[in-house]
Amino acid sequence: MQKETARLIELDREHTLMSHISAVLGWDQETYMPSKAIQERASQLALFEGLAHQKAVNPEIGELLATLEAKHDLSPDEKAYIRKVRRDYDIETKLPEAFVTEYARSTSIAQVKWAEAKKDNDFKAFESHLEKIVGLSRELAGYLNPNARPYDVLLDLYEPGSSQESITAVFSTMKAYLVDILDKIRAKPQIEDKCLGRYVSSETQEQISLYFMKVLHFEMDRGRLDVSAHPFTTSLGADDIRITTRYVEDYFPSSLFSTIHESGHALYDMGIDPNPEFRGTKLAEAVSMAVHESQSRLWENIVGRSRAFWERNFLALSALLGEAGRDLDFESFIESVNRVSPSLIRTEADEVTYGLHIIARFELESALLDGNLRVADMPGAWGEKYKKLLGLEVPNDRVGCLQDVHWSIGYFGYFPSYALGNLYAAQFWAKLKEEVPDIEARIASGDTLSVLTWLRANVHCHGSRYMPGELVEKATGSALDPVWFEKYLREKYSSIYGF
Repeated sequence: MQKETARLIELDREHTLMSHISAVLGWDQETYMPSKAIQERASQLALFEGLAHQKAVNPEIGELLATLEAKHDLSPDEKAYIRKVRRDYDIETKLPEAFVTEYARSTSIAQVKWAEAKKDNDFKAFESHLEKIVGLSRELAGYLNPNARPYDVLLDLYEPGSSQESITAVFSTMKAYLVDILDKIRAKPQIEDKCLGRYVSSETQEQISLYFMKVLHFEMDRGRLDVSAHPFTTSLGADDIRITTRYVEDYFPSSLFSTIHESGHALYDMGIDPNPEFRGTKLAEAVSMAVHESQSRLWENIVGRSRAFWERNFLALSALLGEAGRDLDFESFIESVNRVSPSLIRTEADEVTYGLHIIARFELESALLDGNLRVADMPGAWGEKYKKLLGLEVPNDRVGCLQDVHWSIGYFGYFPSYALGNLYAAQFWAKLKEEVPDIEARIASGDTLSVLTWLRANVHCHGSRYMPGELVEKATGSALDPVWFEKYLREKYSSIYGF
């Protein structure tokens, strides 16, 4: 390793530690912090973001990068590392520290105001905060690339190499087959959800969540489970991966599949395994939000809702449910957790309609950032979009434009990652099945480790060694192709619904 690389790693690790400390504050805000502590917490986060920014823009980093980029004897890992550090350094050095601290303070406050507005079904109470976040997001894009469309700049932050045009093209293909599959399902008799209305206490649901975390090989000495309004995963260090879930006492599958979903995220973070010399650096981070989402969606849906998975685990679930699961049989459960029905809430959406929820958000935030939609008009625009894509009337803003936390924390450009994650997941799964032809039989016998082992070897271990497009080609042999998700959905749901 070059001596300049070693010094760059030293500086990088200092910044990473500060990011992890800031993440502890964010995790606490979402789990245990008293509600009246928000102003102090916002100031704490703003201070830490400012200090982290100072670390990130240290001129020595730029000097080291320039020296290393001129060398011709770098190892492959050094080249990948320098590419990643250069990308992040160029982003950070374009952002004034005053902007970074104001952004952190504003999003921290807006997040709490969003939660209050959602609880009270009061978009007006959140409107001014959303106006500010949209303005700050445009300002952020302007600092990073004043010559590009703001939304293109923001999309690239979460899925490197993507643009409004490229995502529109992918979503156009996906929307067509999602609508077609949904129409075919609507033409068939609907399945009754036999899980709905069964009272299961939060305590019992917690035991169910902990059980299935173990089934998926979540390392409990490297992470933990807590409760939050919106389930999430956060990394506070290589060996400290926290996940949260939420308990809906009259619909236990909500927490069950949220926990499996977040465990998928955690397993990815736990499996990143670069060259030991790069542990704790930017090379030891996930390559993109969409690839991260592919891991949670693969575990939640492709594995977690499969017949094979429940052939092994249904009896254990029934035992944990006790009286609440007394008359819930295997076939009814499988049908219930794979039931397709357009709904208002994204996080509760089925596999077929989920992508339409994301397309709606993509189109709405594109319009916001392009200046074609006013924040004040968002509730009406949301209702029109849901009527067009899902055929649903939106009765109020709580289940409409206030349902997601993302805009309050400035995550414009993040939503497409969710749908792209489904596409990555299906393509990874197709390759896994090709290389491990008996994988479903293994899962039915209780072997989920075979799935995790393949993912660790082909996706997790690389961290940020490759760009997203390079990773999917290396893992599957071809570029990202939405056809694999279509094949997966048609095969699965034609069997369930008989079309």
